[in-house]
Amino acid sequence: CLLLAPSIRPVTAAPDDDIRAFVERVNQASTDLLSSEENADERCRTLLGWAFDVPAMAQYALGKAWDRATSAEREEFLAAFEGAIVTAYLRRMRDYRGATMSFVGARPSAGGDRMAASRLRLPDAEETWIWRLRPSGQSWRIVDVAIDGSSVLSNERQEYAEILAANHDDINAVIA
Repeated sequence: CLLLAPSIRPVTAAPDDDIRAFVERVNQASTDLLSSEENADERCRTLLGWAFDVPAMAQYALGKAWDRATSAEREEFLAAFEGAIVTAYLRRMRDYRGATMSFVGARPSAGGDRMAASRLRLPDAEETWIWRLRPSGQSWRIVDVAIDGSSVLSNERQEYAEILAANHDDINAVIA
């Protein structure tokens, strides 16, 4: 009897089905951001809240400076970092009004993260977005996105490293 076999787990959706559902939800939320300009900033912050691991992204982007920062500096940086993400994401989606995003596929990645691809289509252009996903409870969280092969988070990390180097490792320069 299956009820007496504790090592047998109930059948759940395949991991790729879960990833597909998550990415399709992100794709829809992303393209819906500008269905109306009203509350676009707030809707983008809501999307970040459930779909992105902003604290992990901020820590990676700041690099070794994260370890040297006080908890107050970290919180201030995190708020500024989230604001920058919202501004950049909304700007990008404004440029892509009328675009459609569709799930392409998923594959394993190093360190337990998964990679999932979306294709953004415009009438005269197309981009591939690769989402780096990390398990989070019963779902996933985005920890980076590469657009046509360029990691947004790696670019931010490089930019912040340059700002820190030019400002004697003063995190306030990055926050500003």
